[in-house]
Amino acid sequence: MLERRLRLRRTADVRRVFAEGRSWVHPLLVLIALPNGLGFSRVGVTASRRVGGAVQRNRAKRLLREAARHLYYQFADNGWDVMLVARAAILQAKEQQVEQALASVLRRAGLTTSAPPAANR
Repeated sequence: MLERRLRLRRTADVRRVFAEGRSWVHPLLVLIALPNGLGFSRVGVTASRRVGGAVQRNRAKRLLREAARHLYYQFADNGWDVMLVARAAILQAKEQQVEQALASVLRRAGLTTSAPPAANR
């Protein structure tokens, strides 16, 4: 799990990202990003009722958090506030597919920095 300080938790911060951030869409998720000027990135995850009931929403959020944990090294030093919004199709996806989708969206958004360190996994 991402460290506590690396999670976007304050309501005001989340609202600012939704209001002022730029978004990139994938069939499994939506990425909304806004520079934060902190020197490290923070990640927030959400799923609306459109995704499904509480069990389905929690599974979708777990999938997104895990994908973000695996890929955090790619955008960690850039200083971004990132919100990941689950879409209904994520419920049929496997963990690897969600990670690939997030990596694709991060590349399109220009948030990636480098190749993964060998010992990171």
